[in-house]
Amino acid sequence: MTSPIHVLMTGDDLLEPASRILDPIGARIETMSGPIDRARMIATLAARRFDAILVRANPPLDAAVLDAAPGLALISKMGAGVDSVDLAGATERNIPVMTAGDANADATAEMAIALILAIRRDVVRLDARLKAGIWDRGPYRATELRGQTLGIVGLGRIGRRVGEMARALGMRVIASGRPGAAASAQAGFAVMPLDQLLAESDIVSLHCPMDANNRGFFDRNTISRMKPGALLVNTARGGLLNEADIAEALVDGRLGGAALDTLAVEPPAAGNPLLTAPNTIITPHIAAETAATMERIALMGAENIVNWFSRREILVDRLVNRAVLSRLKDVSVI
Repeated sequence: MTSPIHVLMTGDDLLEPASRILDPIGARIETMSGPIDRARMIATLAARRFDAILVRANPPLDAAVLDAAPGLALISKMGAGVDSVDLAGATERNIPVMTAGDANADATAEMAIALILAIRRDVVRLDARLKAGIWDRGPYRATELRGQTLGIVGLGRIGRRVGEMARALGMRVIASGRPGAAASAQAGFAVMPLDQLLAESDIVSLHCPMDANNRGFFDRNTISRMKPGALLVNTARGGLLNEADIAEALVDGRLGGAALDTLAVEPPAAGNPLLTAPNTIITPHIAAETAATMERIALMGAENIVNWFSRREILVDRLVNRAVLSRLKDVSVI
């Protein structure tokens, strides 16, 4: 390109690794830090031309925001979730939306397993009781994971990795979801409809992307189809859950426990019923937050921009809105 590439980076904590990739092509990076709402995104994009957005976290990228950036040619997410992006709107505007692929798969899968172990073995409550001066081993009788059934909802890279780790712990792994079904079957996971999975699982772990069709789908109706006392783990998106229904089921015992790394609104309001629900562990959306993963997502997110603007290349495994390919010219798909 004869003129510099202007990149808007939402968040500045990964500027250094991203710059290592973008500086050699002469990209000029402008960062946004702090809370980012729709009005701020629109004002920033309208103030100058940006060729690409390097997305950290989940700022709103809906139709109004995209309209404020007529020169935008690429959206690259440093991560995997793109539920804050209007994918149809991006496709209509000929804008590829890309992710960092499987950069966060291992870290997120490890966190899911950690939460499963913590909730099943009651680690948090036992730690709190001991520190309160209660040495109480007598009534403690936990359930081992070996022989338990783990139901994985969502067969992407993270879900499959969780299944592999769970099998190493001696668990029976079953799965439900559209993508990756063949790969999961090859890995030894029984793939089945969601209702069957809910009925058979001792622990249900969510790893599916969120969209308009499944927002809030895990509600009292879904819970009613689970084994009584089963556990729920969510390291995907908080908006998948009807939080009031989850809290109610925890109180009355229909759910035996919940371990959640993400909530519908983050940070949560003080009145969120999950904050006071029994048998609940909540962490602040940090499943992927390891040093190695943060470096990888920055490098891969920036790499998407370099590939596009330097060589008109798209790594198809990282492209979310693949329908855009038919609208683009002179593109090399690799």
